[in-house]
Amino acid sequence: MAISGIALAGSLDTTTDTGTDTGTGDATVTADVLGRGPQAADPTTGQIRIAPVTTPAPSDASLVVSNPDVTVNADEPVEVGFQMTDPATGRPLADQDILVQAQFPAGWTTFKALRTDAAGNSSYTARVLTTTQVRAVFNGTPALKGVTSDAGVIRVRPQAAAPAPSAGQAFRAAVRTALPAAPATAPPATSTLGQRAVYLASLQAGKPYVYGATGPYSFDCSSLIQYVFKQLGRSLPRTTNQQYAATARVARGSEQVGDLIFFGEPGNIYHMGLYAGDGKIWAAPKTGDVVKLQTIWTSSYSVGRVL
Repeated sequence: MAISGIALAGSLDTTTDTGTDTGTGDATVTADVLGRGPQAADPTTGQIRIAPVTTPAPSDASLVVSNPDVTVNADEPVEVGFQMTDPATGRPLADQDILVQAQFPAGWTTFKALRTDAAGNSSYTARVLTTTQVRAVFNGTPALKGVTSDAGVIRVRPQAAAPAPSAGQAFRAAVRTALPAAPATAPPATSTLGQRAVYLASLQAGKPYVYGATGPYSFDCSSLIQYVFKQLGRSLPRTTNQQYAATARVARGSEQVGDLIFFGEPGNIYHMGLYAGDGKIWAAPKTGDVVKLQTIWTSSYSVGRVL
C-alpha cells in the first residue's frame, strides 16, 4: 500500500492506493498517518479525513490559606497552612509545588517553596515579630491553571508592659528566626537598608548554587546580591564586576552590615558576598554548594556600598 497524496486545508485528506482499483473503495490505511493511528478510508472517495488533535484546556485549581487570621505573641511559633483542591469536585490536589510569599515594603517576596501532600495540604512554622501578611502562589501546569491565594495575616499581640526592642535587637531576632530551622518574618521597618538586605539573604539559606541562575530557587554569587536588593527597591547590574563598578567604595575594615565584599581585582572579581558582621558574609559559593553564611577567609578583598 502506498499513500499517494496529502492535502492540508483545515483537515487532512489522504488518498490511499491499494495497488488494485477494485472500485469498492474499501481500502484501510494501516500506517500511522501523522501520528494519528489507523483510519478507515471513505468508501466512496477512497480518502480519509483526520480530525485535528486538540489539547484539553487546563482545569481550575483552588488555593487557600488554611488559617487566614491568627494572633500570636511576638516570636511565638505558629503553623501556617495552605490547601489546594479541585473546585469542581472538592478533591485534594496532591504533589503540587507552591511558593509562599510575604509582603514587604517593596512588594510580595517569595521566601519558601512547599509541596502539597496527599490531602492537598502544606505548611511551615512561622515566627513573626510584627504583624505579617502571607500568601501562596501556584504557577500552574499543563493540566492545572495557576492561582494565587488570598492573603492570610499573622497578627502580633501588643506587649505594652515590655519595652520596644531596639532596631538592632529586632533585626537580630528576625535573622535568627529566618534561618532554615525557622521561617521568614518581615524585617522591622526601622532596620537599615543593609540589615534588611542581610535578612533577605538569610532567607535564601540552603538554596543551591547554579552558575547563571537568577533565583528564586537557585543563585550564583552575584545574582543572590542582585535578587536581595531588588526586593528592597535597589537595581543592581548582573555580574560581579558590574556590581563592583556600580557601588560606592568603602575602606577595608570600615565595612558595615549589608555592604558588598568583593574578592579579586577590579575587572577580575571572581567571588562576592553580602557582609553580615563579625567577619562573615552571606554568599552562594560554588557548584555543589548552597547559599550559606561564610567566614571571610582572606584579608585581600574590596568593599562596595549600595546607596
